[in-house]
Amino acid sequence: MILTDYFRRAWSFIRWMPKNSLNGFRFRVPYFRGTNFKMPSRIRVVKEKVALHYLDEAGVGPDFIECFIYNVYGLGHALGSVRTILDIGANVGFFSLAARGYYPEAIIHAYEPNPRIQAVLRANIDKLSIKAYPEAVGGRTGQVTLNDASVSNMARTCPSGDGSGSIAQISLDSAIKRLGGSVDLLKMDCEGAEWEMFCLVDCWDSIKNVRMEYHLYNGESVGQVVKALSGLGFRIIRLKPRRNNMGIIWGKRD
Repeated sequence: MILTDYFRRAWSFIRWMPKNSLNGFRFRVPYFRGTNFKMPSRIRVVKEKVALHYLDEAGVGPDFIECFIYNVYGLGHALGSVRTILDIGANVGFFSLAARGYYPEAIIHAYEPNPRIQAVLRANIDKLSIKAYPEAVGGRTGQVTLNDASVSNMARTCPSGDGSGSIAQISLDSAIKRLGGSVDLLKMDCEGAEWEMFCLVDCWDSIKNVRMEYHLYNGESVGQVVKALSGLGFRIIRLKPRRNNMGIIWGKRD
């Protein structure tokens, strides 16, 4: 069993190391293996040198690796022409920065409701014509509360029963309209808020591709995620369950 695990890890390293290294090279980030990785102080996006800003907290390094090195959202893969990108749950902007590297001319709107990382997000994307909105995106427009008791990438919005929450939220439909009415690529990592957006119908017709991290915090199943996206008109082209009741799923509208 020990030898089997060793050979499996070795094969995985040999298989993915060239691709991961090339992904890093696109942003001038040297990468060999995760255990030796150190967060860079700056990256290169298109022709712009970008100084990186982030909080000193767990999750920053793994988030960077997933967006820039592992490319878990599949930038450049099976997306066709990408002119509009909607980033819901932008955190400090790593995905939006990576997306700009792949799609220099795309219009990118990044949504992040957490007040304590707004300045960090804006500092990262300021030079790259990425528009940041300090709002949550959900099933309706209104006010919500924010549970931010841990690291920033785990902060979750919650409905405010009396509408007195301190965080502004707009509906997914409104975010799509603000982007011009059509979304070529929707990226979502919104810590469970996707479920109320799954209940919407018509606005999803304006989205061509969805790449998201799903969350199963309230007893939902992976099958329900697949059923929800399939019911909204997407063909599932990648599904990768992960630990802690979450995973990555890609959907494409044919």
